[in-house]
Amino acid sequence: MNKKVISVGLIGYGTVGRGVVKILEENQKIAFRKVGKPIKIKSICDLKPIDKTELYVNNFKSIIKDPEIDLIVELIGGYEPARTIILEALKAGKNVVTANKAVLAKYWDQIFTAAQNCQKSIYYEASVGGVIPVVQGLSEGLASEEILEIKGILNGTTNFILTEMTQNGVSYQDALKSAQNAGFAEADPSFDVNGIDTANKLAILSSLAWGGWVKVKDISTKGISDLKIDDVLIAKKFGYDIKLIGSAQKTKDGLDLSVQPCLVHHDNAFATVEKEYNAVMITGKDSGDVLFYGKGAGQQPAASAVVSDIINLSKFIVTNTAGIVPDVIYDKRKKIKILPSGRSKSPYYLRFKVSDKPGVLAKISGILGKYKVSIASLSQPNADDSEAQIVIITHDTLKENFEKALKQIDATKSIVKSKTVKIKIEN
Repeated sequence: MNKKVISVGLIGYGTVGRGVVKILEENQKIAFRKVGKPIKIKSICDLKPIDKTELYVNNFKSIIKDPEIDLIVELIGGYEPARTIILEALKAGKNVVTANKAVLAKYWDQIFTAAQNCQKSIYYEASVGGVIPVVQGLSEGLASEEILEIKGILNGTTNFILTEMTQNGVSYQDALKSAQNAGFAEADPSFDVNGIDTANKLAILSSLAWGGWVKVKDISTKGISDLKIDDVLIAKKFGYDIKLIGSAQKTKDGLDLSVQPCLVHHDNAFATVEKEYNAVMITGKDSGDVLFYGKGAGQQPAASAVVSDIINLSKFIVTNTAGIVPDVIYDKRKKIKILPSGRSKSPYYLRFKVSDKPGVLAKISGILGKYKVSIASLSQPNADDSEAQIVIITHDTLKENFEKALKQIDATKSIVKSKTVKIKIEN
């Protein structure tokens, strides 16, 4: 095949889509140097007319059916029609670039089975970690590794909010408003702040690392929307920051998967990750820890990752080799064993609001001891005449035992005045 130009069809002309067009136009010489052929946007599909009227089409099927288009970029987000667009594009003999973490996590089996059957490529670097090349690093740079653990800050919105709370001592709601004003949080931020976005990204990285399909429902997920500034400030005094951490750890009993706010010590690499930045630590059996760091939110970082995928995929389109060797080896028969959430072990931070009277601490300690929850340290910040707070740091404890203990403590109204706050401590 002797193509004179790589023709791209863009479906979705929102914030990231406009950034993609801008970067491709500005960096034509860079793209040509790396591919050996010019890369041009031939058609753009969106729900409404766009500023580039000469490229606009109002039906994505016309892009899929266009014989001149080599590569389709899907940037509409959501599940449908994104899934249909990707699958129909593959069947039509097109290679695909997408930034859509939700559709990949939910339909990993369908999408990569179709890619293998059609012998076409799907590149999806922008779906995880913004501009960070973690997908490429995991699939290529660490191709020889037995992956033991993936852990990271995978959502720029929540990290921006937590940075505001930590540095400025403001409430969650005030920090969220700052994130929205800065353009890092949507009007409806639930996908980010409830941990769903992080869970989707963790599912993608875990599926890639361990060669099967890790489903979002397999990941124990808790967001930051009920996080209190009291706990952020107390944790800071103890030498910790609070970060939303996605974690996948290989154990002899299965993958230990979670997304949740965690206390990370000030000397932990994740504690230095601020604002909209992301960081992912991948631990290999022979490589040890490998840290990826960069901007995880914003138009230009996401668009930069999409354009990098377009350029890298175009190299194979030029030689007519894209998809001949699958980018993701997926076998429906391979089942990944998942560790039940209750069997996970870690230390925890606990904050109890209790009646300030004799015997309360002894009762709490007794119930924790009954369920084999060992206390590492204890303090009583902000006590007054009627109520007191007790903060306990535990040693490593089995989550199911820990949950049973807290259930009994919270049910004992003579001891506690409100539900116990619990936050995992990241080792």
